[in-house]
Amino acid sequence: MKAVEFDINDIANTGAVRDSPPYMLPPETWTTVLNMRVLNKGLEKLSGWEQVFGTPTVAPHFHLPVSTDAANFWLYASLTKIYAFDGTTHTNITRQLAAVDVDYTVTNGREWNSTRFGSVPIMNNGADIPQFWSAISVGTKMANLTNWTTTLRARVVRAFGPFLVAINLIDNSVSMPHTIQWSHPADPGSIPSSWDYTDPAVDAGRRDFSDVDAGVLHDALPLGPVMFIYKGSSVWKMRFIGGRFIFDFGEAAWLSTVGLLAPRCVALTGDGQKHVFASQDDILWHNGNSVQSILTDRQKSRLFSEIDTTNFMNSFMFCNPNFNEMWFCYPSAGQVFPDKALVMNYGTGGVWPLTEADGITFRWAVTGGIESPPDEEWDEGTDEWDEDTGAWSELQRRRVILAGTAATKFYNMDRGGTRDGTTFTTNLRRDGLALIGKRRNGELIVDHQVMKMLKRVWPKIQGNPVSIRFGAQQVVNGPTTWFPSVTFDPATETFCDPGIATGRAVSIEFTADASWRIDGYKIDMLALGGF
Repeated sequence: MKAVEFDINDIANTGAVRDSPPYMLPPETWTTVLNMRVLNKGLEKLSGWEQVFGTPTVAPHFHLPVSTDAANFWLYASLTKIYAFDGTTHTNITRQLAAVDVDYTVTNGREWNSTRFGSVPIMNNGADIPQFWSAISVGTKMANLTNWTTTLRARVVRAFGPFLVAINLIDNSVSMPHTIQWSHPADPGSIPSSWDYTDPAVDAGRRDFSDVDAGVLHDALPLGPVMFIYKGSSVWKMRFIGGRFIFDFGEAAWLSTVGLLAPRCVALTGDGQKHVFASQDDILWHNGNSVQSILTDRQKSRLFSEIDTTNFMNSFMFCNPNFNEMWFCYPSAGQVFPDKALVMNYGTGGVWPLTEADGITFRWAVTGGIESPPDEEWDEGTDEWDEDTGAWSELQRRRVILAGTAATKFYNMDRGGTRDGTTFTTNLRRDGLALIGKRRNGELIVDHQVMKMLKRVWPKIQGNPVSIRFGAQQVVNGPTTWFPSVTFDPATETFCDPGIATGRAVSIEFTADASWRIDGYKIDMLALGGF
C-alpha cells in the first residue's frame, strides 16, 4: 500500500468548531484554535499587550478617548473618581463642591458608560447625575449635566443626533426599568436645555415599553439613523419622525424573542455596518434589517454553559477594528471577571471564523488615538538631529486600549509578544482526521472504519519554532493517545516526523509560545485496512 499526501489548505475559513464531533468536520476545520487569530487567509498568534499611559492614579474601571484637533485625551473612572490623561500627566477632574471632590457612588465598574454628544464627553453610572466635561482641558472639572432633572437617574445615557437618550430609569427613587426618556434637541456645540417631558413647549419625551416579560432595558446603541434599544429578550427600533410624537418605536419590538445578555454586550463593527451582540443564549449580528446567528447550536450550548451564572453581567463586547475582530469577553465558571474571550472575525466575506483567547486580565476595552514617542531613541538615528524631518511623536490612530483594573494599568493591545511581560501559549489542534484517499475531482475520501497511519507532516509555517505532535483514536469520538512532540523550525526544516500514529482517526497539534503563522499543512497518510 502506498501512502497518500493530503494537502490541507483554507484553514482560516471557519476557525474552530469545538462543539461538533470531529468526524463530522471538513479537514480544514480545527477543533481548537486558542490564542490565534484569522489574518490574510491564515492563522497566526495573537499579539500581546503592553503597558501604556504610565501608571494611572486610580484603578481604571472604565475609560474613553476624547480627541480634539490639537490633542488626544483619555478620561478614566474608578469607583469614586474621574481622571484625565493628556499624554503626559494624570489629572483629577472629579466634580467638586467648594474646591473639594464630590466622590461618585459606583458599586461595580461595569456600571460606567459614556457617550460623546457632539464635542462634549458625558460619563454616566446610574447612581449619580450624568457627568459632562464642558471644556476639553485638564483645568476643567467634570460636572453634573446641566438641565438634568436632579431626581432622575439612568442606567445608560446615549447620544442620538441632537438628542440625549436615557434608559432604565429611577425617578424620585421609583425604579422604572422599562422606561426611556429623551431630552429636548440641543443646538450644535451645546447640551440639551430641557428634560421636562411634561412641558409641551419642548420636544423632550418619555416612553414605557409594555413587554415587561422581555426583561429590563440593558443598553442602547445607534446604527445609522436608528437607535436600537436592547432589553433582556427583545430589541426595539427608535426612529426620529418629528411632529407630535418626535420618535417612532413601531407597534411592537423589532425582535421579540431575543435580546441582550447584559449591559455592554453589544458593539458596532469597525466598518460601522453591523451590531454584534450577546443574547441570553447566542451571539448574533444585525445590519438593521436582518439578524443572523454567528454560533452553531452546539457552540451556543458550550459557550453559555461555560459562562459563570452569577457574574455574567461583567461580560462585555468590543471591536478590534485593526483586525476586523469582535471580542466577547466573559467570566468562565467560578470567575468574577472575564478571563476568556470568543474572537469573531467579520472581514471574511460573510463568514465569521471563530477563535478563542484565554488569560484575559482587562475589564474594559475601547478604541481611540494615542500619541507616543517613536521607537527610535533620539541619539540613535543615522541622520543629524537637525536634518531629520520625521515627527517627534507618532499618532497611532485606532488603537485598542485595555483597562487593567486589578493591576492599576492601561494596556496597548496588539503590542509585543507577551501580556504585560507574561508569556502565553497558542494551541492549534485538529482531532478525528480519517482521510484515506482522493477522488478524481480532488474531493477527499473519509472512512472512519479503516485503520490509518500518520507518518509525516509538511507544515506551511512562518516565524518561530513550533512544537508538533500526532495522536490517534481507535473509536469514533474516543480518547486520543498522544505521542511525544517534536520541535519544527521553519527557518531550517521543511517537514517533521513526530512519530507514527496509527488508529481509525488521527490528530495533529501545534503549540508555541513565540510568534508564528500557519497557512496550511500537508500530511502523509497510509490506509492500513479494516482491522
